[in-house]
Amino acid sequence: MPTSRKSGKVFYTLRPSREGRPPFSDIRLPDGTIIRRVDETIHKKALSNAAKVLKERLDR
Repeated sequence: MPTSRKSGKVFYTLRPSREGRPPFSDIRLPDGTIIRRVDETIHKKALSNAAKVLKERLDR
């Protein structure tokens, strides 16, 4: 899980894809914790790309 340098805590939640909405939005809690709501389609594509790069590196 990625961490923020300021608060030390970042949590991710997935939300369904919706037309016209930004790919992610941040909710900042009073204690400095950040909750990032990430578009599910973008999240899945990023995981797919990361898996592809890892597989290419391992095949070398």
